[in-house]
Amino acid sequence: MFFLIAYAISWTAWIALFALHFSPFTGAGRGLYVIAVIAPHAAALVITAVEDGRAGLRAFYHRVLRRVPFRWAIVAICVPPVIYLLRDVIFAGFGLPHGAFFHRLPRTLTALVFGQLVVVAGEEPGWRGFALPRLIARFGPIGGTLILGIAWAVWHLPLFAIAGTPQYGTGFLPFALMLLAWSMVITLVVLRAQGSVIPAMLFHTSVNICAFVMWEPDAQLLALGPWIVAAVIAGWRIRMRAEL
Repeated sequence: MFFLIAYAISWTAWIALFALHFSPFTGAGRGLYVIAVIAPHAAALVITAVEDGRAGLRAFYHRVLRRVPFRWAIVAICVPPVIYLLRDVIFAGFGLPHGAFFHRLPRTLTALVFGQLVVVAGEEPGWRGFALPRLIARFGPIGGTLILGIAWAVWHLPLFAIAGTPQYGTGFLPFALMLLAWSMVITLVVLRAQGSVIPAMLFHTSVNICAFVMWEPDAQLLALGPWIVAAVIAGWRIRMRAEL
């Protein structure tokens, strides 16, 4: 039901945006885009309120906004730029085609940061605050993470047809594999933070900003290598934790 509500709201807004030829960054198009990205959070609230009422909502936000151990907040913020820089150094070191390490922002830094805060506040309480604990309880931490990663990637599908979005004109398979890798890292930091969604929000903001300001290879599959390594390490750490 959570996924059904989230998909229904988001896809309706995105399909309307596409059909009306609106820009996702101005006027009514921006409003539709915001409605779409806050749908996972809204779906979590609706189901929690129906099932558990006000007490459930208080418990939900208590867990989502639980205080984060400082080191895991730093890990969540620093992993994306470290991996981007490592990948870029590898490309440069082996003489592979490479652009400037950093490039001009598509919009002001303030607008970029604010936009990402809206995105992560709309998405992560739903994905990692509501869906992930339930999927882990049913399928285990690895299985639950993979299911959520696939659902997260498929949720983005309409964006591949909307001009101006980061997904437009790119391949879905590399994108889906990237989100699966990100999901494994996010699950590790969320579990280490005892279910707090704040590190997921920090990671999501950091990785999205890196994607906007740092170099990306034209071949998306080549960008996956370091993330797959990071996901394998995160999965190993998650498995070790589950066996303790």
